[in-house]
Amino acid sequence: MPPSQKTGREEIISAAFDIVREEGIRSLNARSVAKKLNISTQPVFSNFSNMEEVRAEVIKRASDLYFDMLSAEEKKGVYPPLKARGIGYIRFAKEEGNLFRLLFMDKREPGIAFPTDDASREIGMISDALKFTESKASRMHALLWFFVHGIASLIVTESLDISDEMISQALTDAYMGLKAGLQDE
Repeated sequence: MPPSQKTGREEIISAAFDIVREEGIRSLNARSVAKKLNISTQPVFSNFSNMEEVRAEVIKRASDLYFDMLSAEEKKGVYPPLKARGIGYIRFAKEEGNLFRLLFMDKREPGIAFPTDDASREIGMISDALKFTESKASRMHALLWFFVHGIASLIVTESLDISDEMISQALTDAYMGLKAGLQDE
């Protein structure tokens, strides 16, 4: 008789990630993971203390995919790095709607930090490019993020159908307007 195959952490994380990617975070539970892997729920709880640990791994994997997408957009060299990151953010919303919702739209438990919460790189880009103080660069980043997030949210909720060209022009217009307004302060 062949030995029984064990289901490990990686298989469980991959299945959980696929569930969230396809159906959203609300579909993630031990039964849905077990069904996807054609196993009982026992291996899920043998490898993880609870479903929050599984969820944390899904968030990490979704964050990694998000950062990979931003990096790929920057490496294309089509846009300046900061704009490329905005374009990448919106592209992530278009292509990975359920993961976008998980990282940027779903209600979070208090005190839970996501890897995507750190904007220090973008703030540094603004500060370096425009010679703004960190405080002014941080303010500009927040205002740009509100704008970019608004576009992405409208796209992911299917409330906005907008061309890539219009997105690019809108990001340029917002950047130039904020730059001029903040430089005059």
